[in-house]
Amino acid sequence: MNSKHLMYSLTRMTYTFQKKIKIIRDKDRFLNALIKSNGNHNVLDLGAQIGLDENATMEIIAQLLAEFKIEYAVNGACDYSLIRRKSQIKKANRSKKGQKATLI
Repeated sequence: MNSKHLMYSLTRMTYTFQKKIKIIRDKDRFLNALIKSNGNHNVLDLGAQIGLDENATMEIIAQLLAEFKIEYAVNGACDYSLIRRKSQIKKANRSKKGQKATLI
């Protein structure tokens, strides 16, 4: 391998890596915005609020659906809601039982 080819390969890998990092960050920002909105905003509006276009927003939604982090469910103005895992449900139930015990 000559040095030009090696430099080109390194530049290409760096660009691809940075692009993947941006997608991960955008996905995290979108998920946090979805949590904060609590179903009060349309997903496209949420994407626009964090600087994403319609295509990028729909791509992120597809990834989150595939990762089972959200599900399609009409929830106010938003058509998606978070999937609660069994461990989260158990933890919520335990905290509710603790609250009832302290109230009585």
